[in-house]
Amino acid sequence: MRVLILGLGASGGGAEAAEYYLKLGHEVEIIGPSGSSAEPVIRSLEQMGARFITREEAVSSAGDADLVVKIPGIPIPYPIKKKARKTTNDIAALLTDPKTERMTKIIIAGAKGKTSTASALTDALCSLGVKAAFSEGIGYSAFHLLSDIENDDHLYDAIVIEMSLWQIKDTAASLGYSWPRIDIIGVTDTIPIPASPSDITSEGSLFIGPWVRRLIIPRFLRSKMLFSGIIPKAKVKGYPSLRNPFRNGAGTELAWECIKAMGFRTKDISDSFRGYKGIPNRLELVAVKDGVSFINDSSSVLPLSVAFSMRGMKGTPVHLILGGTDKSHTDISELEAPLDEAVSVTLLSGSLTEKLLPLLHYEEIRFSGPFDSMEEAVRDAFRKAREHRGKRDSSEIILLSPGAYADEHFANEFERGSAFRSAVEAVTKA
Repeated sequence: MRVLILGLGASGGGAEAAEYYLKLGHEVEIIGPSGSSAEPVIRSLEQMGARFITREEAVSSAGDADLVVKIPGIPIPYPIKKKARKTTNDIAALLTDPKTERMTKIIIAGAKGKTSTASALTDALCSLGVKAAFSEGIGYSAFHLLSDIENDDHLYDAIVIEMSLWQIKDTAASLGYSWPRIDIIGVTDTIPIPASPSDITSEGSLFIGPWVRRLIIPRFLRSKMLFSGIIPKAKVKGYPSLRNPFRNGAGTELAWECIKAMGFRTKDISDSFRGYKGIPNRLELVAVKDGVSFINDSSSVLPLSVAFSMRGMKGTPVHLILGGTDKSHTDISELEAPLDEAVSVTLLSGSLTEKLLPLLHYEEIRFSGPFDSMEEAVRDAFRKAREHRGKRDSSEIILLSPGAYADEHFANEFERGSAFRSAVEAVTKA
């Protein structure tokens, strides 16, 4: 099969797509980025067999391609859209893959609270013996999860997909506005609801339809949804239930309702949330030792995420561990503020780190590394944190927030987070 990928994308989604289709043995063409910052990624994909083409060449290539892969958040140029036989994006590919047909498919949508809900839901399902996978939203590619499933199609029993409004629009267009079976859609707070089944102007009509087996929606929206007529009354449930022990609980309230809809006993569901410690690899407090807090933010794969994480720690000395793989044309200027605010900087090796070194030297920012080993990096940061703290009665933070992907030294960002937890355990128990 010939596959045309419409660029690498700002968050590396195109590179993830390319790796996925190349490993399946397909012929892959990619619209090449401008500039030289993506050269390591280009070289790696070319070694795997990908061919990079210009935007002008892509128009004619679209007519020859069996599949055109859309990059998150970027519209398909009209000349390409007109010629394409079939288009997809990462979530559409995940939902329609034959190997996910037997799995329970759950979508979590809404304006806010999606990540905490989807994470709590996935963790609770695993506690109940359901092998569940969490496909995160912005900044992540579902091709990552799809690669795992291709390697072992019995790896998961359920997939939980967090979807923002623009991801819903992208996916609906890729699916031709007719979705495969969706077992549960959970809405965290609000969505635009159509006035009638023929109203296609509202975003709610893009992903709610006869393919949905159960829609779990806030009570204040239920009557409006039923009035729209786009889904039968029997499929719509308003929440919170009177028996929900997590009423008004961030993340857990809707997660409890979704699991209840799957038929589990009330007590078993409630017990399944007891061990939940928050979103793994997302500002996760791992340990505290000698007044130093170790925080795992391994899912931070973009410079913008580092800046966001650092903003929440103002007033506390932060020892920043960052660096890794550049999978796209990453704008490292967004790292300038976090680097300036950090008390110390420890680098993990990788292609983005190499790109960052000239900036560090130019700004005269002192750093350690780059380290290939996570344990070396954590030991270095811990030493600097204790030296900075001295004998003062104050707290320090060691923050792993790489601002880059993990591919050169780890299988993915989750494995990198696990390596951080192991390294923290090693240095705190020494």
